[in-house]
Amino acid sequence: MLQSIKMSGRKMKVLVPTDFSGSGVNAAAFAIKLFDKKTDEIILENVFQIPKENKGTLVSIDDIISNESKLLLEKERRHLKAEYKNANVTVQSEEGNVVSTIKNAIKKKGISLLVIGLQKQVSSLSKVTSAFIEQPQYWPMLTVPLKPLNKSKEIVIVISENSQSDNSKDLTDYLRNIDLYESAIHRLQFSIKEGIEHLKSKIDALLKKHKVGIIVFDTNKADLLQKTIIEHKMDNILLSIPALLIQHNGQQ
Repeated sequence: MLQSIKMSGRKMKVLVPTDFSGSGVNAAAFAIKLFDKKTDEIILENVFQIPKENKGTLVSIDDIISNESKLLLEKERRHLKAEYKNANVTVQSEEGNVVSTIKNAIKKKGISLLVIGLQKQVSSLSKVTSAFIEQPQYWPMLTVPLKPLNKSKEIVIVISENSQSDNSKDLTDYLRNIDLYESAIHRLQFSIKEGIEHLKSKIDALLKKHKVGIIVFDTNKADLLQKTIIEHKMDNILLSIPALLIQHNGQQ
């Protein structure tokens, strides 16, 4: 499962849900650009649902929706391949409940990283995104707002609850493995005493001073930093800048 962030030098298999709004293909492009040669496969997945009232009719709505899903997936795959020729982009079309189907895909395909694109100019996260933010067992997860990509990785902000975390070596190994370790890293500590608003003010100060490429939330299972994310107290940050959510649980 995705609880462990140790990858032992393996390349990542990345799953990117898409609803053809542009957010999914944008997130896939960001992941390809960000992780460069560290990905083995980028899987674009579209989950569709057949209206119950149309089942069993003479016109096969099932086939129409299924075929449209496959055609649009292929269109997005070709778009990515035209821009990133060396990327291994595959597609998957399935009928079912979106959240349940994505969970099954993560398990069956041995996914290393879930990447979710966020809609443009929205004030809250979608139900699907919220479902995975609220279940850290499906982390690491990368959320990507729909906006122009940075031309470089710029700086990386790493936020953890403790300044001298027991996870520091694991995190360093992980960032090195996914090609982020060479970026300039600014570390912030989440303090229970100072609270969430103080943390947000420190993030805002860095965002004003630097071109930030990504924020890494380095959490432990059930710690208070993770709790603030699960309770959607960091949603405004996630909606404004790419964020990598990581959970340590002390297991391999």
